[in-house]
Amino acid sequence: MFLRKGSKDLDGLGPPYTCSCPGREPGGVFYNIFMRKILFCIFLFAASFANAFELKTGDLVFQAGPGSDFERAISAATSGRKNVPFTHVGVAERGSDGIFIWEASPQGGVKRTPLCVFLAEAAVWDGKPAVEVSRLKRRYRALIPAAMARIRALEGRPYDFLFLPDNEAYYCSELIQTAFLDGHGAFLFPSAPMSFTDKETGRVSPLWVSYFSARGAAVPEGVPGTNPGDMSKSGVLKSVHRYF
Repeated sequence: MFLRKGSKDLDGLGPPYTCSCPGREPGGVFYNIFMRKILFCIFLFAASFANAFELKTGDLVFQAGPGSDFERAISAATSGRKNVPFTHVGVAERGSDGIFIWEASPQGGVKRTPLCVFLAEAAVWDGKPAVEVSRLKRRYRALIPAAMARIRALEGRPYDFLFLPDNEAYYCSELIQTAFLDGHGAFLFPSAPMSFTDKETGRVSPLWVSYFSARGAAVPEGVPGTNPGDMSKSGVLKSVHRYF
């Protein structure tokens, strides 16, 4: 749910394509981002030999963001399993071409992202990406093939910047909720009234007021929805791995 690193609203940084723009030369900001992603891919490759964990298709991958203003606002209003401030979630897919994370992102909407890139975009705690993997409990795993098919069918749909239901756009946890349905067609991860209220102050963060005002919308306080923190605590999931 909500915004995460990569949106122009947050940091204005795009992908590290080669060009003559200032900042893309060695030592520039874009070059540094590119190198960070390369280093995380190296980390992932090395970790595969040191760790027997195997990411599986259908695993939910929760990410704590690197600490933009919006991510701080998210973590101030929600909390994840064991109070880890998860601000983003995707679902893993293993294929012949590698391991990918399906996600709804401000940059690109619903898309498939290489795992090493997803890890590189997380916060870094003790030199490791702040990412946790949760797996559906055994009795729910038969739902995974249909869920993955629903997600693939949504590729290219826009990101839901207003966090509203039923508008053909998707924020991260809304994508997961839409994909995973039980045997009766109901959401496996049910909605709950959304809150943009800061847990410390008891008031809606001025950041959110400004954000929605700029888009000509009211803060959707109380509107049914989801968020990565609450989803990470769902009883249908079991935490199986932490990269940090």
